[in-house]
Amino acid sequence: MPARTKATPAGIILDPAQFARVATLERPACDPSLEDWVEHYWLLRWQLPAGASFRSSTVPVSSCNLTVEYGGCRRDGAPGGGVFVTGVVSRSRFDVELTQAGGVVGVKFRPGGFTALTGIDAAGLRDRVVPAADLLPGVDGIAGLRSDHEGVVAHLDSYLRGLPERYDDDYPTVRRVIETLELAELAITATELADRCGLGLRSLQRLCRRYVGVGPQWLIARARVHAAIERLHDGDDATLAELATDLGWFDQAHMGRDFVALVGEPPGAYRDRQRAADRH
Repeated sequence: MPARTKATPAGIILDPAQFARVATLERPACDPSLEDWVEHYWLLRWQLPAGASFRSSTVPVSSCNLTVEYGGCRRDGAPGGGVFVTGVVSRSRFDVELTQAGGVVGVKFRPGGFTALTGIDAAGLRDRVVPAADLLPGVDGIAGLRSDHEGVVAHLDSYLRGLPERYDDDYPTVRRVIETLELAELAITATELADRCGLGLRSLQRLCRRYVGVGPQWLIARARVHAAIERLHDGDDATLAELATDLGWFDQAHMGRDFVALVGEPPGAYRDRQRAADRH
């Protein structure tokens, strides 16, 4: 399956220059036998001076994640180390407070991949962090993994290949929906997406909620916000009104509402802050 670029990119890190000063992130590939379900692994580590902290913020993506977290890592639902499953974060950006030294070993599933692999309804995980042991067998076997350990990828491959095998009739349709959205113009509507996939709108909504955890309109809006952030990171000189039109919004006000909902601040304020950071 090809890597995603628009509809399901890896999470976009906000304030990337500041993030790169304090943390290291790698995204190694999984074993080819797992590619139907897994987008990639991710290995994060950081080292901060005593008493210092850094808030890492990421724009939400349409995937569930399995993570092994250790060291100075705190976020809503996971105030300390452990092994967690995190569903789609639909309401706001994803914030993690980093202190001292620590890291994360993560599995980023493809949209729908976690549900297809495990049978667990993604809608029930939306905006939730759940101890992985409550959902998955054998997680004690990966609890000691660290992002700088030799063989960490092989351990993740072995664990995921050991999960009970199951066949899911609807997952190929979910994959087709995501691939269609990947290739679509950003102005596409949920109804148009359903038509292109040969589905009724209600069927599309049902599949997206069960497998991804959110509805198709959220997926479309999130893709637009990701595209807007990428343009701002690239130093795009378009006005915000032009950017909104280019990326499929009705007007700048609609872009602003979607942007604030996921990023936490208006696009103009975010652009100004990025320009100031680039000058230093």
